[in-house]
Amino acid sequence: MKKKNMKLRIICALIFLGFSGLVMFSIYSFSAESGEVSNLRSETVTEKIKEEVKNTLETTPEGILLSEKIKYYIILHSPYGSNWNANIRKFAHFSIYFCLATMVYITLAILGVNKFTRFILTVGFCFCFAFGDEYHQKLTANRTSSMNDVYLDTFGSFVATSIWTIISIIYSGIAWIVRQIKEAYKS
Repeated sequence: MKKKNMKLRIICALIFLGFSGLVMFSIYSFSAESGEVSNLRSETVTEKIKEEVKNTLETTPEGILLSEKIKYYIILHSPYGSNWNANIRKFAHFSIYFCLATMVYITLAILGVNKFTRFILTVGFCFCFAFGDEYHQKLTANRTSSMNDVYLDTFGSFVATSIWTIISIIYSGIAWIVRQIKEAYKS
């Protein structure tokens, strides 16, 4: 790699590392909240989502039908049934670790870490961070910690890492095909 290219890679990696730090800070900040504050925040979000669903989906017969299908699907497949608040809290766990894994994965990709190692490091890091976060939550906020949350967080990071790995493999395949075509035209 050229020296200039490496400097740019390091700068970009530092930027994504900073984004990773922001996501990690957000996770720890949410974990440090008391149970009452955390529950109030999620109930507020839940009510806003319910209101938005009602205002956008349930204004037409087709929207009402779609809304009912979504509710039925969630009740059928969610371990929390029709408890919107619990479902949204768990979706938040999944989503924030999806974001964290994305930032970590991109940082490692910029630094040139191979795909397999990148995958293992990203999911492993997110698992360790989720485990530490649950422990932190138990100690500082005097809230319950749950291995189920650690598994859900890790699943969110696994899904994100899998998606980015597939995209990376496809991109590498396309780049390889383009190189082959260019070399064929040179001959």
